[in-house]
Amino acid sequence: MIHIYYGYGKGKTTAALGLGMRAKGAGKSVSLVQFLKSNKSSELNSVLFDVFPAPESISFNPDESYKKWVEGAAEYIRSCESDVIILDEFLDVIPDFISVESASELISKDAEIVITGHKEIKELFDKADYITHMEKIRHPYDKGIKARKGIEF
Repeated sequence: MIHIYYGYGKGKTTAALGLGMRAKGAGKSVSLVQFLKSNKSSELNSVLFDVFPAPESISFNPDESYKKWVEGAAEYIRSCESDVIILDEFLDVIPDFISVESASELISKDAEIVITGHKEIKELFDKADYITHMEKIRHPYDKGIKARKGIEF
């Protein structure tokens, strides 16, 4: 089954990792790939999942080296045999770093696929079994408050 948590509200990654924790607690294998995040996200210090290593750092204008990293992540997903595969911020690398067709092929695995991101990608949404829209009503960022370690990252 395919799960999608999307929108500009807080909680997409938290929901995806919570689902992964539940699955892990039930004896399932879980893998995590985080797109558009460096390997400094605090959740990586506590998850008991297999994690595809993110780049040391990432800019908001990723370059060709990031595209190469995405290609490596896609190969990892193709070969992944976990029961649950979490693709965090995956929607946001489509179509700039991975085509809609390739993304659609990646999520056609016989596994529970959990996807997060901001935007709607019709072709992926058409395949989804669960879709949850996270809508921002208010966020400290709107007041100029930067992301806080342990809360937003």
